[in-house]
Amino acid sequence: MKGARILIVDDEELIRWSLSEELAAAGYKTASAGTAEEALALIEKDCPDLVLTDLRLGGKTGIDVLKGVRKDHPALPVILMTAFADLSSAIESLREGAADYIAKPLQLGGLKITLERVLETAELRTRLADAHRKRREKYNFDSIVSASPSMKEAVEMARKIALSPQGNVLILGDSGCGKDRLARAIHYESTRAHRPILEVSATAIPEHLLESELFGYEKGAFTGAQARKKGIFESADGGTVFLNEIGHMPASLQSKILRVLEDKTFMRVGGTEDVTVDVRVIAATNEDLEKAVAEGRFRTDLYYRINVLTIRLKPLRERREDILPLADRLLGRVARELGRPKPAFPQATLDAFAAYDWPGNVRELRNAIERMMILGETEFRPQSPPAAAAKPVAAEGGGLDLEAMEKTMIQEALARSAGNQQKAAQLLGIGRDALRRRLEKFGLKAAAVLALAVLGAAGASAGWFGPAKKAAPGEGDAFFAANKEDAAELMKGEGVHKPVAEGKCAACHADPKDPKALVKEYKPLCLSCHPAREASLKKPVLHSPFVDGDCSTCHAPHGSKEGKLLTQPAKELCANCHMAGDEALKKAHFGVSEFSGSCLACHEPHGTEHPKLIAGGKPHVPFGSRSCEMCHAPSGADGKAALKETPEKTCFTCHSDFRKKGELAVVHAPFAGGDCVSCHDPHTRRHTALMKDSFDAVCFTCHEAGLKNNHPIAGHSTSKEGKADPRRKDKEFNCASCHDPHAGKDAKLLTFKPGACEVCHDK
Repeated sequence: MKGARILIVDDEELIRWSLSEELAAAGYKTASAGTAEEALALIEKDCPDLVLTDLRLGGKTGIDVLKGVRKDHPALPVILMTAFADLSSAIESLREGAADYIAKPLQLGGLKITLERVLETAELRTRLADAHRKRREKYNFDSIVSASPSMKEAVEMARKIALSPQGNVLILGDSGCGKDRLARAIHYESTRAHRPILEVSATAIPEHLLESELFGYEKGAFTGAQARKKGIFESADGGTVFLNEIGHMPASLQSKILRVLEDKTFMRVGGTEDVTVDVRVIAATNEDLEKAVAEGRFRTDLYYRINVLTIRLKPLRERREDILPLADRLLGRVARELGRPKPAFPQATLDAFAAYDWPGNVRELRNAIERMMILGETEFRPQSPPAAAAKPVAAEGGGLDLEAMEKTMIQEALARSAGNQQKAAQLLGIGRDALRRRLEKFGLKAAAVLALAVLGAAGASAGWFGPAKKAAPGEGDAFFAANKEDAAELMKGEGVHKPVAEGKCAACHADPKDPKALVKEYKPLCLSCHPAREASLKKPVLHSPFVDGDCSTCHAPHGSKEGKLLTQPAKELCANCHMAGDEALKKAHFGVSEFSGSCLACHEPHGTEHPKLIAGGKPHVPFGSRSCEMCHAPSGADGKAALKETPEKTCFTCHSDFRKKGELAVVHAPFAGGDCVSCHDPHTRRHTALMKDSFDAVCFTCHEAGLKNNHPIAGHSTSKEGKADPRRKDKEFNCASCHDPHAGKDAKLLTFKPGACEVCHDK
């Protein structure tokens, strides 16, 4: 990673200078510090990509630098170097989370290789974290359009389901109405979000392959099975399995699915041992399951097993309030995919959208928008469904020509999907490989079919993206035209509101001559685009400015440099109503009147389930009972939070058994240092034991994740995260299954003697 910024920390100026010269010549950007204090200050100021520090720094040590980095910047890699290398110092540095440990005199060639390896590992971790964050942002409940009452009810129920990691879910609704997206939102808003969600459609895979796809197979189970293969359920362990079109599940597999739902166990094809998994199953279908049960096509016991948490999505024709907001959002998404500016729909097109019944639901709406943009059309012209377009073709003798009908339907599907074979296959309800075989059979090419479709639309108007003119922000907006100078100035602002950036002034303003005249009252206007905030109004505890005032109490309608369009930083905004020095507020915060963080770290500004608008999660017993004095000493004159001695007079007051653990032979470094908050949150968390994250995720903030692949049990069936622990009832298998996270009598903090396999296995 050439160009990376490296901070060199050493108390010898000559070493700092020589390393800086060598690394700069190798393409790195360098900075240097002579003391631990100077190094930590530079880290806060410049945020380097890697810290290379000496172990001995005069007053403080490189370990102190490492601890400071791990506390405030856990993703920043640190490499320690020393001329006094010994085993104990190496072990201590690695326990504290050092990325590597090297001895002086330095071999510059080896140092550069180490730097490249550590930087590449850090970059990969960052990319994985960013990818996970983007998926959670894409698939969340706020991304689901829910302007209609039925959709609001469905999303609200899905939110409640997501709060629990258990419970199988059944989503019913017509094809294309959003079952897949709602299933992914439930997964990514739940505590299972850090594990995968895997989808399988019962109609997309042939029946004889579906079982091995779901459950995997053993080597030699059938011809071609040259090695063991994990199935969907095993690969999704700890996460979610989305069984799409479960109503079409073959009868031979329904009993096996029932067993997974009941016991979380199954056998691979050709296997003889049970495999146990921890997955949430979300099933979806457009089939009438009650009718299927009555006709004997669907097992009664399976129906009652999945029909526990049921969400019904109505077709788009029965929730017309969602049509125009969906069209607007899909238009923006298609425009981004095509790399074009987002146009404005003519009013006639919007009226046609609202009046149409959309038999294909949201999928048909998106296809219509995509087709209009690709072909440059402004008029919405509904396409005939495949069955209507594919008129029966007469064969000799007055019969029907099946192959001719099939060819016609494939041509229609390719035309409707703009030549996209994957989408055409979905429209036809077959797999992409099956579509390709039929294309070869009939001598069709997707590009040729698409060209015919484009030629057929050649008489259409010039469209949005023709050479004549591109739609500009504000075009066709009466209010924008009447207030062009002011609108243009607002569009240049920092953190501009999306409707302002797109010049959609008339979406909020009713009268071009009167900026104060809105199309609705202020709060209903905002809630029409932000349905999640409307859902917050149903919470049992509500913030009075949110209930009594309009949104402009806290948010700027046009633009702001603050997040969420706040009129000022959250801490200052809260201070407008809540004076930190007020006796009532000081009492609520146990005498604290000076706060370093944002109020939003602990409080929800709209509505919540908890008193005092405490953010959601499982509260620590003292925090939930508001017994702050158990951990905090009364705040002094400076108004800052004051803790009692940690952990002796705080954590160990309730957890007295842990005091004795410090006397054991092997003590975990974070526990020995009394830094309980490195792993636990003292106030509120959703994770058990108030862990800051899942157990393994917390461990791997200090222990490099690569350890998992080089561990003695790597490849062992129990090493898979989320499996049941054979020695701890009702616990999943994780690091704590073999290691005590605090202290133990054996090396490596093992909870049993090394080699004691009989703990889990019969002799």
